[in-house]
Amino acid sequence: MTQLSAMEHAGLINAFSELGDQIDVLIVDTAAGISESVVSFLRASQELLLVVCDEPTSITDAYALIKLMNRDYGTNRFRILANQVGSEQEGRHLFEKLTRVTERFLDVALQYVGMVPYDEAVKKAVQRQRAVLDAYPRAKASLAIKALADKVESWPLPTSPRGHLEFFVERLVEV
Repeated sequence: MTQLSAMEHAGLINAFSELGDQIDVLIVDTAAGISESVVSFLRASQELLLVVCDEPTSITDAYALIKLMNRDYGTNRFRILANQVGSEQEGRHLFEKLTRVTERFLDVALQYVGMVPYDEAVKKAVQRQRAVLDAYPRAKASLAIKALADKVESWPLPTSPRGHLEFFVERLVEV
């Protein structure tokens, strides 16, 4: 995926549009950091959900991505998910760290959507080459992911495209 040309990315994004009513939500897990492929997917998305760990490099990458998307593409709203944290309190603390930095230097709105706790079941699932939800459906991480899915399902659907190449453009125009 990181080796796709801009034209190939556009073709892939357009292919998602053809799925139409077959799916309600499509989540694209991009690579960490800033690359042309990451930015093209972000620009095509209706919602931006940044996954941040409580590590300096993760916080720095998230801030840099928020800054780039805000400065170059006018994106001013970002949803934040704390990942691999010990508790809900640690997740909120991580969110507050990122919020303090963005409030100081950027004109953006961040929304905390929850956390996925550190869970050895994730590591075991990766070793088994299975999704944690399938391999360990009752694990703490699986339950948090299910709760996140419920939240995502309740997000309001956009009523118009943002003006960029977007997923499900045909569906948005029909609404």
